[in-house]
Amino acid sequence: MIDLAGVGHVYADRTPWAHRALTGIELRIGPGERILVVGHNGSGKSTLAWILAGLLRPTEGSATLDGEPVDATTGTTAMAFQHARLQLLRPTVAEDVGFGTDVGPETVDWALDAVGLEPTRFRARRIDDLSGGEQRRVALAGVLVRSPRLLVLDEPLAGLDARSRRGLVELLERLGRESEVASVVVTHDTEDGARLAERAVVLRAGQMVADGIVDDVLAEAHL
Repeated sequence: MIDLAGVGHVYADRTPWAHRALTGIELRIGPGERILVVGHNGSGKSTLAWILAGLLRPTEGSATLDGEPVDATTGTTAMAFQHARLQLLRPTVAEDVGFGTDVGPETVDWALDAVGLEPTRFRARRIDDLSGGEQRRVALAGVLVRSPRLLVLDEPLAGLDARSRRGLVELLERLGRESEVASVVVTHDTEDGARLAERAVVLRAGQMVADGIVDDVLAEAHL
């Protein structure tokens, strides 16, 4: 499905301010696969996430989905950002979840329910009245209504209580199993790593230094 071949990225390329973020990334992601991307600050995790979500075109190599450039396949990949408030653009929950789509209220309610927000309680709530964890879930619901084939989640567990963390893990499992939606979770938090994903990738100084079964990779990564 997703194929990264020789992907590298240099910010401000060919200028005095050039900064290399990624080098020689080789990564394939199949339908329904769940992958954890871990690494220290500055390892290139965010750059990789943006490329996978089609928000950034690599300066080297290729990032494709079924043979087409990921950044040209509008709507097939989606990203939920770490700072959810920046992603929420409408005043109420229901308006925001359905914003920019032609989905009906039933689909909005399904997405809210999927992320653990009771529709009757939350659809009319104002975004600014929500907790940080609730805002994060609304942002994820807004991604789900677009029916992406790949979800890219940046630090999705930050600010969530234990119940919400379990709910997110179960949601990603269900989406992968029932709808073959692949997910990539970019995180520093490896506590729930083995439940969030079956496979883990480790980045170090912009290079992929490990790719394998999540428990094995995390045990050897020393993060």
